[in-house]
Amino acid sequence: MTLPKTQANVLQPRRRRPSRGPLLLFLLLVAGALGALYLLGRPKLEFSNQLAGPVRLTVDGAPPRTVPPGSSLRVAAPWGRTLVATWELDRPLSADGRPMGEELRGSAVERGTWGTIPRSVSARGPDGNYFAPLITNASQDQLRITVNAGLEGALDCGCAVRPEARRVFLGYYRLYQNSTVQAKASGGRVAVFRDLGPSVVAPDGTVGLRFEGRDLRVP
Repeated sequence: MTLPKTQANVLQPRRRRPSRGPLLLFLLLVAGALGALYLLGRPKLEFSNQLAGPVRLTVDGAPPRTVPPGSSLRVAAPWGRTLVATWELDRPLSADGRPMGEELRGSAVERGTWGTIPRSVSARGPDGNYFAPLITNASQDQLRITVNAGLEGALDCGCAVRPEARRVFLGYYRLYQNSTVQAKASGGRVAVFRDLGPSVVAPDGTVGLRFEGRDLRVP
């Protein structure tokens, strides 16, 4: 006779362990989302230099960074702190090492800000408008340049623009409707561009001025 198999000898199916794949995938997605939120939400200063000269930018007391003309720089700021930024035009120097033109500077203080903070420096602003004459000397003489000659706040560049020099950057100066740029040569001869306000249309405030020998006369 054949005895029936006992239940102990019958093979039982193994219980499947629950897969951890979906849980790990979910945790990875959550971690990625939190990381993206941290990177995207972290305050960042987006600074644009719209001037014709370089600008020195300082953020939260860190060493200054130079932002070239027409360029932008993004600087990350720490969470939970007030962001303090200052900037200043790096003015060109005359032959004797003196800065030329007006000081252009500004600052920004931001508290509890998320994301990108756009800031820029330009030739036009709430504190006044400025322009940058670019001098071309087509004469045979060295030229001494005075901006806004005959007006309040006239400034001598303290420099001599040599013959054949082209589009020399002398810094920024106050812009008025009747702004002038005067060139003075040897023998007291002068030439003057007048009423320059409407002529300054470039976004960076530059205006090209060409002085020729025939323009220079004794007043």
